[in-house]
Amino acid sequence: MTKTRKGVGHRFLEKASALLRDDSSQSAGASNEQSDPLLPNSVGSLDAPFDELGSQPDPAGSIIGSYRLIRSLGRGGMGEVFLAERADAQFRQNVAIKLVRRGLLSGQVQGRLRQERQILASLDHPNIARLYDGGTTPDGTPYIVMEYIDGEPIDIHCDRRQLTVAQRLRLFITVCSAVHRAHQNLIVHRDLKPSNILVTRDGVPKLLDFGIAKRLDLDEQAAMYTMAVTQADMRVMTPDHASPEQVRGDLISTASDIYVLGVLLYELLTGYKPFSLRGKHFGEVERTICEDVPAMPSEVIATAERQEDSGIGAVAAQRSTGIAKLRRELQGDLDNIVAMAMRKEPERRYSSAEQLAGDVDRYLRGMPVLARPDSWNYRAGKFVQRYALGVALSAALVATLIGFTVTVYMQSLRIEQERDLAQAQRNIADSQRERAETVSQFLIDSFKVVDPIAEGSKVITARQILDNGAARIAHELNDQQAIKADVLDTIGSAYLGLGLPDQARPLIEQGLAVRRQLFGEDSAAVASSLNTLNQVYEKEDNLDLAEQLASQALAINRRQTGPASTATATSMCRLGIIKKMRGEFAAAEKLLQSCLDIQRVRLGPHDALITIPIDNLAHIASQRGDSQLAKAYLAEALEIDRRTRSEEHPQYIRHLIRLAEVTHDLGETSEAEALYRKVVALNQRVLGPEHPDSIDTLSAFGTFLLETDRLAEAQKVLTTVLETNRRVRGATHSYIGNDLENLGRLAYRRGDFAGAERYLEDALEIYRQRLPPTHGFIATSLTTLGRTQLALRRPAEAQQSLLEAVKIWQVEYGQDSSGYHIANAALAWAKALQGNYTEAEPALLKSYPKLSASTRKSDREMAADVRRWIEKLYSDTGRPTAATEYFSSLQQR
Repeated sequence: MTKTRKGVGHRFLEKASALLRDDSSQSAGASNEQSDPLLPNSVGSLDAPFDELGSQPDPAGSIIGSYRLIRSLGRGGMGEVFLAERADAQFRQNVAIKLVRRGLLSGQVQGRLRQERQILASLDHPNIARLYDGGTTPDGTPYIVMEYIDGEPIDIHCDRRQLTVAQRLRLFITVCSAVHRAHQNLIVHRDLKPSNILVTRDGVPKLLDFGIAKRLDLDEQAAMYTMAVTQADMRVMTPDHASPEQVRGDLISTASDIYVLGVLLYELLTGYKPFSLRGKHFGEVERTICEDVPAMPSEVIATAERQEDSGIGAVAAQRSTGIAKLRRELQGDLDNIVAMAMRKEPERRYSSAEQLAGDVDRYLRGMPVLARPDSWNYRAGKFVQRYALGVALSAALVATLIGFTVTVYMQSLRIEQERDLAQAQRNIADSQRERAETVSQFLIDSFKVVDPIAEGSKVITARQILDNGAARIAHELNDQQAIKADVLDTIGSAYLGLGLPDQARPLIEQGLAVRRQLFGEDSAAVASSLNTLNQVYEKEDNLDLAEQLASQALAINRRQTGPASTATATSMCRLGIIKKMRGEFAAAEKLLQSCLDIQRVRLGPHDALITIPIDNLAHIASQRGDSQLAKAYLAEALEIDRRTRSEEHPQYIRHLIRLAEVTHDLGETSEAEALYRKVVALNQRVLGPEHPDSIDTLSAFGTFLLETDRLAEAQKVLTTVLETNRRVRGATHSYIGNDLENLGRLAYRRGDFAGAERYLEDALEIYRQRLPPTHGFIATSLTTLGRTQLALRRPAEAQQSLLEAVKIWQVEYGQDSSGYHIANAALAWAKALQGNYTEAEPALLKSYPKLSASTRKSDREMAADVRRWIEKLYSDTGRPTAATEYFSSLQQR
């Protein structure tokens, strides 16, 4: 494997390799003084030395049409691209002008330029460089005028900014959109290398250089939408980014661009090229591209790690992650997506760039993807095709030898198997019925033997019933160990439902031990106990151990009950919930969606159990700012509740509190408040004031009061939450950190910045002990702490807090999140207060439009602060009118 080159400069194979050109140069309208050649070599260019072509007078300064050439952006065999500006003083505009060189005015070259001009004229897409004009100079030199793209190649852009895998995938989806538009216009680009996809300073990718693109002839080949590659086309392609059919000279279709998009995705994800082609002659290149199967992206990272490749550390760092984490992230769906795009057979690739982008989007949303690894049947079929005669003879011989034996043996077993199977099924059914009846009778007896008079009350509580049942287990059921395990697990789960994990843990652990002894470590019964036990550790805030147990349960259920069983779905849901709590939303969403898909098939669309993954998917959507999607999920959950539950069911109450939060996010304050108050009352009545669910509901209501400026009431509620949580969950639970953070935000709103700082630092101390280092809670606390330190006139300390916050927001939530823009703007102001206006200005101008356009009140309040900062910055730097001009330009958009 070959590490992707990140440098720029002219790169050509020697003239002796005239059939192929290793052109990794930047493309038309390029980025800077170091731009590479922009135009593909033509057949004619291979007939003259490069020095001879480059020795012509420099046309910079010349007038072409309405434009004055400024400087060369890049040079290729067919011509050169110049940065130009309007020369007629009508208005200011920079453009890129592609100019065919003298001596290359053959009919073929002119025809290629006319074709490029016609292609660009037919494409109207925000991510494709636009055509402005074209014509012929007085001396007969053809030219075209294009949009000037001030950017850099997509791979360099991603690496310099250390974009995560998810951020690279979102950029790639945009590129696919541009390619799909070209394909809709029956245009195949044929040269989709990184240098032909420039990314602007605003992060917008632009597809350019259609110099070797071709139109698919509708009239002559409407049935296949394909075209043949000419010898000239063979000379101009870039081998590192060429499909097998391009290299062979076969018919070309839009599937060829799909393959090259796969190559591009491979490089963006791994930093390596799929094939090492440098120094190979044409025959070796053809065999490599057409026959060799590239290593999977995750395998490339694993191999580089094993071989201690000096560049692998940089590759991981450029993706803001570690080597092992990068390998795990690429393993599975991303491996399969790249492999499907790069399949040798065009018909087995994605049917369109849109379908490829859709699969990438499904991966990002945690949904199942279309791409699957090659099946055993497919690989076996390919083997048979290569060695057809040998396989046929061997198969005939083997079939002759075993056929008779198998037939006789199967006939002798069939009757015996059918009889044994029927008896086994009857035995299993009888055993399950007997166990269920025994467990039910044991629990019923627990109700009967509790004496309300002895307990000093006329009311028997659920806790008293459970305590009685737990005490009875010690001296009953010892001769029925399987039933004993069922009872232990059932009562332990009931304690969990009452918010009593300390009472639940010993019973569930005892039941797990019994099941391990009876059924072995790798049994579905053990997996069931592991699922219950991981809930205990989740409630106790030990997420590491909870995740470990949930992963074990999932692995066992997949082996013992199958990948699409209800037991497997339950384990997926448990692991997904824990991943969500750790802030790993992409992994959580994927697990929860898979759980939901299985349960809808197995249980039906209205079963009460499916509301569990639906509720958690709604929470993830809400955390990502997609309140409409969250509300749609909750509407489905509540519809199921109306069919299956009462209003006092804890799960129904959870759905209502989620709905209250989402309704508030959508700006429907009055409706949200009514929901909050209803849910608080329900929880207090049904579960009691010290149940964890009641505490969490009251906390959410306190946050709502804080964000709607009922500060006195919010102070009372949030203080009560903190005191109760400390009694119930202990002083270092991560939720205590959340309570402290809320009180810190409240103090900040009241102008008590010293108090806010104390609360937030205490919250961060707990978060750093209990949560992963990139958890969203840490990002929100650091952001508020940084703003508090700004208010306390300590910009240097604020800068350190906000730098860490910005990095977490960027890595975990992306640069589209409001949290990122709030932290980024505050960081910019911290820099401005220290005199660093150069970095502060673009960051403020970047974040203001995002925050001012938000529907969230907190975002709009921050936008008002950012507006004041922009005005102050321009005033302090002697440009008092610049702020007015900037805000006026935003209104005109």
